[in-house]
Amino acid sequence: MKKILLILVGGTICCEQTKSGALNVGENADLFLINGFKNSDSAYVKDTQFTVSENLYILSENLTVNGLNRILNTYKNAVKRDSFDGVIFAHGTDTLAFCAAIFAQVLRGSKIPVFFVSAQKPLSNPDSNGHENFRCAVECIARGITQNVWVTYKNISDGKMYLHSAFKLKQCENYSDDFFSHGMIDVTRFSEADFKECFENLNELAPKEKVPFLEKFKSFQFSKRVLLIEAYVGIDYSAYNLSNFAAVLHTTYHSGTACATASNAEDSLLYLLSSCEDSGVDVYLSPAKDVQNSYQSIVDIAKNKTVNFLYGLTKETAYAKLLVAYSLFDDKAKIQQFITEINDSERVD
Repeated sequence: MKKILLILVGGTICCEQTKSGALNVGENADLFLINGFKNSDSAYVKDTQFTVSENLYILSENLTVNGLNRILNTYKNAVKRDSFDGVIFAHGTDTLAFCAAIFAQVLRGSKIPVFFVSAQKPLSNPDSNGHENFRCAVECIARGITQNVWVTYKNISDGKMYLHSAFKLKQCENYSDDFFSHGMIDVTRFSEADFKECFENLNELAPKEKVPFLEKFKSFQFSKRVLLIEAYVGIDYSAYNLSNFAAVLHTTYHSGTACATASNAEDSLLYLLSSCEDSGVDVYLSPAKDVQNSYQSIVDIAKNKTVNFLYGLTKETAYAKLLVAYSLFDDKAKIQQFITEINDSERVD
């Protein structure tokens, strides 16, 4: 018998339609999910037992640092009380990639697999992919997938079920119901033998931690010390107040670039770097490419000692590493050590 902990965070997969017609998190999400699985033709129905945590009632677009701490505390309290063969977070799609990447950092070294599942439509809608996403996660746990944080999601455009590493998942694009990640695995037509071989290969890539993160940092809580700034045409860096932050993550365009030359000084990233240097705020660029083979703009930016390049990470995982590092430490050396330790399970290049 496989024992699975189900944590109801919120989002569309936990939503019901209200009297006004709006969608909001409902009280019966666990019944919809579990009964949907029990009434399926899965070979693992009789061999699976669920324990349901409290319903957190968080629409994923409303997720904050305080919300992350609520999720984390719910997880820690549940696993203290009982032992499980796997954990499933029912989560919304809007912030799925960010939250999954964040918990991939915090649950490093966990002895059991953890899944994030979501839905593009409420479970009461016959076109929802939520039941299938949940079933795939349950069956992966039942089949013995290795410890790590995973996402199972059926894309709407091609109707295929994909298994994603949370470290490598990207945010869903606007006007789309599809998720993508580096190395995503199409498991739609996998046989039991296919799953066995796949899981053996995944075991080689799973992060091998001597001490699980939550055992090493038992009192860990998230804090708001990292500012994320997206690169876009027309950005005005003088608009940013850095006084409440210890670090800035600045995203780049697809070539790994950002504005370095502008007629107005405050429109250049160099303006932000100067401000951060004066304020003692660390700056990180990601996704990043090799400076030696990059454009002149990045060569100019790299001359500033304030900037740090995070290579081989998605934007979501870069933010996750920074959020965790700056929540854990004040010491710059410890922060840098944590951030620069990138293993194959995180790297996308």
